Amino acid sequence: MQVLCSTGAFTRSSDPHCHEVILKYSQEFVADGLEIMFYPRWYQEPEPIIRALRTCKLPFPVMHMEKSIGECFGSSDASEREQGVLRFEQNCIFAQQLGVEIAVLHLWGMPSSDFHLEYNLQPLARCLDLAEQYGLTLAIETIPCNRADPLSNVKQAFEHDPRARVALDTEFLAWHDQLEAVFAASWLWQAKLVRHVHLKDHHGLLASSEGRYYLHPGEGHIDFHRFVQQLKATGFEGALSLEARAVNSEGEIDVARIQTSLQFMRDLIAESESERY
Repeated sequence: MQVLCSTGAFTRSSDPHCHEVILKYSQEFVADGLEIMFYPRWYQEPEPIIRALRTCKLPFPVMHMEKSIGECFGSSDASEREQGVLRFEQNCIFAQQLGVEIAVLHLWGMPSSDFHLEYNLQPLARCLDLAEQYGLTLAIETIPCNRADPLSNVKQAFEHDPRARVALDTEFLAWHDQLEAVFAASWLWQAKLVRHVHLKDHHGLLASSEGRYYLHPGEGHIDFHRFVQQLKATGFEGALSLEARAVNSEGEIDVARIQTSLQFMRDLIAESESERY
């Protein structure tokens, strides 16, 4: 298993120069690569950003696709779903030019969430066709739901099109009380559907009136030692990506916090390896 750092841990979508931040701070993090977060402003002029990011010290084996795609897919308006497909292809083009292998997708999103999952599933086959065209494996993330639960929804996606793969998120699984259920879901592991994992902690709530919580591993209630041991037992060989933000309201980046979390993840993997023998 490799350790990646999501660029969302140290950038903000509101920052027009976030690709420069990626280049600057990637030199400080000890990781096997970065999970690049595609931000909405990059639709306007992606070429200069791609050229700049190609000089990055670390590779980009994974890309988190822009989050509005799933929001478009949940619309009852067919033209809005079509807009989501167009954005999806733009993300694929961007990913291909950075050498990305796995694209993580929010198949559903607010405000519709998964209330009408049949809408979200309609463009899935086309998205999988596009992912194959651009040399990508598409992994649907286990994000929060309002109607069902993450595991049920990704299973529906797999049943709709067996080419769909899965990206687990520890915080969101914990919020839905599915951290243990995920390892009991034999359909996930027999077909080797899990291709990527996001690590962030959880203490019972996703947000408060003051905003979104972002807990790094070890700051909440998740037993990551047990989680990684169970993950190892399944034969999982993908990457673990730190996806907990460490940027305050003034835009200051807590580099030490990120470095501590990345070391924590490396230690988890080393322990899981040693316990095999």
